[in-house]
Amino acid sequence: MREKTMLRMFSVVVLVSCVMAGAQITSSANLSCTVVAGGGGMACSGLVPHMANGKNLPMLSVTLFTIEPGGVVENRRPSVDLLIIGVNGGDLLNEKPPFLHVLLEKDAVTLMPREHPFRLRNKGSKSVELRLLEVRR
Repeated sequence: MREKTMLRMFSVVVLVSCVMAGAQITSSANLSCTVVAGGGGMACSGLVPHMANGKNLPMLSVTLFTIEPGGVVENRRPSVDLLIIGVNGGDLLNEKPPFLHVLLEKDAVTLMPREHPFRLRNKGSKSVELRLLEVRR
């Protein structure tokens, strides 16, 4: 009887271990980018994510954006879901339908689903900051 109990416990541990290993993702890529207006573009610093052993592994990357007045951020990877987390207030105007504002109050979270392209412009007179989280599968 004791052997059966030990075998069941071992089986549960093995099953749980397999599930946990499958859910792990690679380290996040932490970038910091500044977006300027007037065609000046975007400058970023930090580590760029890469493929491990030639395989595209699931990845969560975090980029801190500072968007100057008039600066624009577009959906760089239309095949991923994005989360925008506000840092210092302000808002951005989505220049693509449905033309909604993205509020950037501290810790406010906005989902930008992969099905909806966006072009976010800082229409305010101050720089705004946000964290952009990408979930790649």
